[in-house]
Amino acid sequence: MTDFSAYLAGEIVDWMSQDTQLDAPPTTVYVTIFDDQDAERDGSFTNARAAVDAPTGWAVTNTAFENTNLIDLGEASQTVSNITDVALYDAATGGNELARYQITEAPFTVADGSELTFEAGQLSFNVIDNTE
Repeated sequence: MTDFSAYLAGEIVDWMSQDTQLDAPPTTVYVTIFDDQDAERDGSFTNARAAVDAPTGWAVTNTAFENTNLIDLGEASQTVSNITDVALYDAATGGNELARYQITEAPFTVADGSELTFEAGQLSFNVIDNTE
């Protein structure tokens, strides 16, 4: 299974088949969450999408990468129910979705006034390596 988004997969296909250059890599990657209705819930937390420095915020092992530091989405401004997915974007608002996967503990709820954080190593994204 791959965690790439349709956007990033399309970039790779065009690079391989159309001699098209890939977009420049982001220097900051933004972490956000989605609920079971496929709605992004960034507006429900004080830090919205959490910024992670692309070169230093991730540890890479083979075809996988995980967060090296605490990621803090901040305090919930209301109860947020049925959180299912975590995703990476290349912009603080809008932008392109880079990757997404279902959180192991999903679905879960964050109560109004509670913080949503991901400890170092808690988020892990993987890209298929068919040699394994």
